[in-house]
Amino acid sequence: MDKLLKKLFSSKLVKSSFWYTIGNFFIKGISFITIPIFVNITTQAEYGLINNFTSFVSIFSILVGLSLNSAINNASFDYKEKINEFMSSVLFLSTISLCLFLLLGNIYFLFSNTFFDLNQVVFNLMLIQSFSTFVISYIQAYFTINFSHFKFLILSFVSTVINVVFSVLLMLTLFTQNKYMGRVVGGTISFVIIAAVIYWIIMFKGRHFIDKGYWKYALRISMPLIPHSLANIILSQFDRIMINSYLGPAAGGIYSYISNIGIILSVVWVSTNNAWVPWFYGEMNKENYSTIKKVSNYYLVAFTTIAIMVMIISVDLARIMAPEEYYSGLALVIPISLGYFFQFLYSLPVNAEFYEKKTNFIAIGTVASALINIGLNALFIPKYGIIAAGYTTVFTYFLLFMFHYFIAKKITSRQLFDTVRIWSIVIFMLVFSAVLHIFIDYVIIRYILLFGILGILVWYFFKNKNRIMNEFNS
Repeated sequence: MDKLLKKLFSSKLVKSSFWYTIGNFFIKGISFITIPIFVNITTQAEYGLINNFTSFVSIFSILVGLSLNSAINNASFDYKEKINEFMSSVLFLSTISLCLFLLLGNIYFLFSNTFFDLNQVVFNLMLIQSFSTFVISYIQAYFTINFSHFKFLILSFVSTVINVVFSVLLMLTLFTQNKYMGRVVGGTISFVIIAAVIYWIIMFKGRHFIDKGYWKYALRISMPLIPHSLANIILSQFDRIMINSYLGPAAGGIYSYISNIGIILSVVWVSTNNAWVPWFYGEMNKENYSTIKKVSNYYLVAFTTIAIMVMIISVDLARIMAPEEYYSGLALVIPISLGYFFQFLYSLPVNAEFYEKKTNFIAIGTVASALINIGLNALFIPKYGIIAAGYTTVFTYFLLFMFHYFIAKKITSRQLFDTVRIWSIVIFMLVFSAVLHIFIDYVIIRYILLFGILGILVWYFFKNKNRIMNEFNS
């Protein structure tokens, strides 16, 4: 084990992943801590509208920015000596895109009063915040590829804190009668201030605006990834928009609140994936396929254990952090957490596809799953309410995992992961989720279940400690 850890932490990539993991937990922790603040100073309807607005920002940051931040990685190598000129020129291209969206969007409002419950003022604020979010992600992409993890973390921390503080101040002062607008205006102003500073620095350093060569290069990389990025946003965010449309903002507020509680498992997944990917790439490069299979088994067990703990604890956190009117959505904790579990599972074969540079399959699978998710939500949300959105998301992520699992096997022409172990864990998690749903209101039984599972795992580890250590060191 010691040899393996020394080997891993000697890598520059792993060191960066470690700091991204620490920073991610810290930054997401700030967002998580503020959930009860926003829940308690807003009504369910206002909270639902706020999250609806946030979902649109996620979608339009990709559209307005044309996903051009995805071109930074390749450009950092291909235009290493002229990266400043490249970045300023491509950022100017995204500025033209923003102007076109503002123009077309306001023409749209000549014929309609709302855009998915957004009036014209909020729609324009949404576009401006979307562009500002893109600008921040644009420079973050540059920080990431250059291993500037501390700059990445500082920027993420500053933007998160300013956004939260400024929004809360406006909601409690100037917008006490319309806290939804206070959150929207506060978020927009804070992101615009940060993005304006970044924008000026990039333009000042590059001083390069129109360059068709740079534009073609960037668009050739970014355009195919727009459907994949949008599909991911749809899978994670569009159910909130559909609930808001079908059932109203109050129901959307309940669903958004429980979804935000699920951020715990999301942070764990993103963080562990950051650590897993560089190790996985290194082993693939060395063709250590047996090692990948062995270690992935323990990775599966470790994440499954964390998922079980989070699912049980999140039920109680959801009770503590919000008023009783949100309790009707407590059962959503189970499918939302299970959805993140299947996201983790599908990331295993997807990483193999990324390694083999077969990204077309990634886009196909994600887009197909997003379309299925929309169709299922349209069919079941009006009939069964917000609980339907949780389980349709679980089902579509399960399909996404199935698709990529078989595609990765075909692409690599080998069995990288233990099929029996994976399906055993999948069946166990489905049974566990059903049992947890039955006993969701029985605190003692839930925690007896938790400690029982943890006890069995600890016993198994100590019984097979020598064999496990040998497998890790082999």
